[in-house]
Amino acid sequence: MGRLRERGPRRPRSRRHHLSSLATPLQPDQQPGRWDGHVAVYELVFEPLTNTLAREAIEALQVGPGMRLLDVGAGAGGAALMAAGLGATVTAVDASPSMARRIEERATSEGVPVAARPMDGAALKFPNGSFDAALSVFGIILFPDPAGALREIGRVLVPGGRVAIVTWTEPHRYELVGRLLAAISTAGTPSPPPAVPPAQLRFREAAEFRALFDRAGFEVERITRSEKALRAPSARWLADRLEFAPGIGDMLAGQGERLPAVRRRFVEDLERDQGMGEIALGAIAFIGLAAAGSATR
Repeated sequence: MGRLRERGPRRPRSRRHHLSSLATPLQPDQQPGRWDGHVAVYELVFEPLTNTLAREAIEALQVGPGMRLLDVGAGAGGAALMAAGLGATVTAVDASPSMARRIEERATSEGVPVAARPMDGAALKFPNGSFDAALSVFGIILFPDPAGALREIGRVLVPGGRVAIVTWTEPHRYELVGRLLAAISTAGTPSPPPAVPPAQLRFREAAEFRALFDRAGFEVERITRSEKALRAPSARWLADRLEFAPGIGDMLAGQGERLPAVRRRFVEDLERDQGMGEIALGAIAFIGLAAAGSATR
């Protein structure tokens, strides 16, 4: 884990960038309703990975008793539950109604103070200054206008309130997708590269990630690089549960009758390299920590 540059010069916000982002057709992972059918498998397969990164973000925010924390694009609630377990009063919002219901179910079951709301994270229904800190783990980076969403987070933070945002970096080292594409290449029907890169990779470069905070009126404190791993009991177990998100689900559905062969090749390659037991697939993310400036009010 390594830290990148500390505070840098502020850059002016670009309205042109904002308008162009709104004109881009939404990708599967950017459509909240598409996530409703992936709640259980996302929680089972992918949330353990995102929780390892959420834990670092929560530590960076120094979450503790009495803190009012907002989690935007909260998914199935892993980060929100973790923060509530540390004593924070957490409000978790997600535009997928099924995700918000699942957060509520888990919070009730665990007896922790998390209020779950189905809500557009780019149009928060809270008064100014409602929260002490905010968090978004692979959430607002999917939004059509992430800078606008981050400005909205700044509006509901107290002056100087901090936000932690988690995004992907170094996609060539995202081993799950790399291995899946290799299996498709040899056993399936490869597709041409997408005309537009996946939305979640827009901030894979540190400069672009920093610029996101700048456009939203936040002052970057630090950007940290973190290497983690998606872990699964076996290659076969994972191959049977790959459809944990709309985008990867569409990719696999596009294989049609070749899909069983793709799954077999995915398993064979993983078992050859990592054996028949537990597997670990690497991934790298940035964790950005920033404070709301006067421009966010």
